[in-house]
Amino acid sequence: MRLDRLVTSWARRSPERAAVDGLDETLTYAELETLANRFARAFLAAGARPGDRVGLHLPRAGRGIAAMLGALRAGLVYVPLDPGSPPARMRLVAEDCHLRHVVISPTLLARWIAAGVCAPVEHFFLSGEGDVDVPGPARAHPWADVLAQSAAPVEPPGDSPDDLAYVLYTSGSTGVPKGVMLSHRNATAFVDWAADLIALGEEDRVASVAPFHFDLSVFDVWASLSRGATIVIVDEATVISGARMLDRVHDKGIRVLYSVPSALVLMLETGGLAERGAPSLRSVFFAGEVFPMKHLRSVMAAIPQARFHNLFGPTETNVCLAHSLPGIPRAEASAIPIGGPSCGDLATVLDPEGRPVLDGEVGELFIEGPTVMLGYWDAGRRTPARHPYPTGDLVSRRPDGEFIYHGRRDHMVKIHGFRVELGEVEAALNAHPRVQEAIVVALEQQLVAVVVPADADLSVLDLKQHCAGRLPKYMVPGRVQLVAGLPRTSNGKADRVRTREALLAGDSSVLEAARRGP
Repeated sequence: MRLDRLVTSWARRSPERAAVDGLDETLTYAELETLANRFARAFLAAGARPGDRVGLHLPRAGRGIAAMLGALRAGLVYVPLDPGSPPARMRLVAEDCHLRHVVISPTLLARWIAAGVCAPVEHFFLSGEGDVDVPGPARAHPWADVLAQSAAPVEPPGDSPDDLAYVLYTSGSTGVPKGVMLSHRNATAFVDWAADLIALGEEDRVASVAPFHFDLSVFDVWASLSRGATIVIVDEATVISGARMLDRVHDKGIRVLYSVPSALVLMLETGGLAERGAPSLRSVFFAGEVFPMKHLRSVMAAIPQARFHNLFGPTETNVCLAHSLPGIPRAEASAIPIGGPSCGDLATVLDPEGRPVLDGEVGELFIEGPTVMLGYWDAGRRTPARHPYPTGDLVSRRPDGEFIYHGRRDHMVKIHGFRVELGEVEAALNAHPRVQEAIVVALEQQLVAVVVPADADLSVLDLKQHCAGRLPKYMVPGRVQLVAGLPRTSNGKADRVRTREALLAGDSSVLEAARRGP
């Protein structure tokens, strides 16, 4: 099944049912179908060719979902962009993926123009009212142009579930974002499995908490549309406010929620979840980071009627392991499993020489199956995925077949659910003309940069502003420490382990403070 066909049957069966309950507008299934077809025709009228990539640079809204559908209907590939990223990063993605078409809000387009980063985009489709003059040869198509297109159905030129559907850009080790290519089959293998797991149906209201460029949003959008459920849009300001988030759950009668654990913890600590509860919630998925056990127990106790599921997998496999919690973990439990294979995938654990390890031994997790990506869109090239795919995650298998997580094999970390390649942050820091050397470590969901200045005039503020112009805000180090030098390993490399231990211990004998501290 192709993703673009999920809505059509519901538009016929339940045309007046709400498909998207947005912040400013609500779209029924019939209206979503109509708008998707108009987007498809607008792309085709602008000369879009099968396989072209369409960037989506706009806040979460029904129009963004319609643009995704429209791109697929026209045989195109959608590429969600982070609305919070600086324009310079957007240009990197646009050039890497050869974006010829971008759906964008007028406000964000003005930022692109001011920063001089419109190339190589040829066509901008405005997602709202407003008139923006773009430098030639690019052209801006006003919102009225999209609405003026015919709503007649558009049949995509391809019909294979293995066609490329979307590209999600993640943090890359070379300092350049890396595009993960995912097919219709990759997405539907997860979507169908997850929807079946919780018996998702027409009466469900599903919170859209994750931004479209984050892989958690695949469930919010496509699982909901596959079962005739309603997507309830939740804006970023609400997600990061425990009280506002819980208010939206109550006010909108949200029944299904998929988020990083930190959002649930905020509802507990600042939203009054323990006192107010969330009686409408029946299913809670969490993923993206470790859920501290004391908070997990408290959240589950506050929502006793809900079933909790721990989902696991890198963007390259979406979800490949899952664990459904039978109840509140026992007091003596220090962690919960990341689960057994899901979505039709197969999981193996191998040692560094590629040999299977015994149960209980730690090795790298390898995944084979329908959710494994097609490959990477990297520096304008398509690099096929390895099969089985090496996740870089260190795990051990229990006798019951479920897995325990032991950390990352490389320097990739997750900060509040977002995957961050420490090398990309380091590359941004090292690009500063007054930085001699920098490394980045993760401490308690915070990025800490340890920097050796090239001259005494470098300040922490300079570095943070420098990073903010090159990286998404979740990748900007929360703490910067200027030092005279970094500890070294025996082969002369910066010793990350000793640096991290010194930061945890506050050991100034290892990290000699520079003249300017944090």
